[in-house]
Amino acid sequence: MRPIKASLFLVTSFVVSAEASGPPLLLTGEVYSRQAQEIIVPLTPNWQARISTMVPEGVFVETGDVVVEFDGTEAARAMEQQRETTRTELARTERDLARLEKELTQAAYQFKQAEVQLELASMRAEIPDSLIGAIEHSENQLAREQAVKAVDDARKQLADKRQSMQDRLEQAGLDARKNELQAQWWSEMLKSFSVRAQQSGYIIYGSHPWTRSKYQEGDTVRTSFKIAQVANTSDLAIKVWINSVDRPRLEAGTSVRVVLDAIPEMELTGVLETVFDSGSKRQEWGEAVYFEGIVVFRGGQPSSLLPGMSVLVEVQS
Repeated sequence: MRPIKASLFLVTSFVVSAEASGPPLLLTGEVYSRQAQEIIVPLTPNWQARISTMVPEGVFVETGDVVVEFDGTEAARAMEQQRETTRTELARTERDLARLEKELTQAAYQFKQAEVQLELASMRAEIPDSLIGAIEHSENQLAREQAVKAVDDARKQLADKRQSMQDRLEQAGLDARKNELQAQWWSEMLKSFSVRAQQSGYIIYGSHPWTRSKYQEGDTVRTSFKIAQVANTSDLAIKVWINSVDRPRLEAGTSVRVVLDAIPEMELTGVLETVFDSGSKRQEWGEAVYFEGIVVFRGGQPSSLLPGMSVLVEVQS
């Protein structure tokens, strides 16, 4: 039994020693700005838009410069249709109000006429039958009852016409407010199709979340996609992607060595600041799940760094 245990101990020690002396863990990364303005595809009628123009990648822009423009032809057409609808509804409203005003005037006149007829019928009904006879007296009483009913009907008609006028005025107000909001909505949408830099920085193109190909002019993109950014260089860090197999080997505070692909002779040191808990697939790298991590520089960042530079990060044992 002792020789077997000794052999197992030697094998285990060899494996541990081999693992400890294995090659360092290498991570693919990219320099990015922590103070970047994200350029997101705005809301459109059909949830997608075409990129008309985009400032070339790597160009430095100032605050207020137009950096991306989306095709607004469809939205402009829809806005013109909305204006035409507004004009049509306004004409219909004016026609309806004119008709209701006329009907209200007629109802008021008929109500006054009914009141006059009631006064006359009441006067005749007060004549005693001894003067005009029982038959005519009865007819006058019936005429007064009919006149009272006519006044009630005319009053009801007048109230209905007034209510119709009030309802139509309220509806016209609601329609006008709705058209105003829709016109404002279209105007804001068209305005959002021209994206201006909110800060000075470098233009960095984004990549499609599925194909990872970089966006360019003429592409049709979906609403809410991030297609570019205006990157401020005052606060740079490195974004790395960690394979799920290697995730258990890393934790915040791990020291790393950074090699820039564009400047291989420059070596930098840093610290893995954080690793996000949720991972996702990167289709261009296969079916594996990758976790995103953030590396910060030790001793400050060099002035030659620019957002978008690719790097190789070596984890220090």
